[in-house]
Amino acid sequence: MTICFNCGKKKEDYEVWWNKLVIGITFNSEFQNNQTIRNMTDKSMMCHDCIKIIEKSIDKKNNL
Repeated sequence: MTICFNCGKKKEDYEVWWNKLVIGITFNSEFQNNQTIRNMTDKSMMCHDCIKIIEKSIDKKNNL
C-alpha cells in the first residue's frame, strides 16, 4: 500500500502514481522545482490529486 507524501491518502496502485510523478518531473522543470516535490525523498510517493494541485498552481503562476 502506498501513502501520499502530501495528503496521506492510501492507495494500492503504486505504478499509476509513480508514472505521473516521473512524467511531471521529467518534462516540467517548474514542477520539479516545486517545494513539495523537492521535499520528497526517493521513497516518497504523491497521489494524482496532489500532483494536479501542483500542476494547477504552476499553470496559474505562469498565466500571471
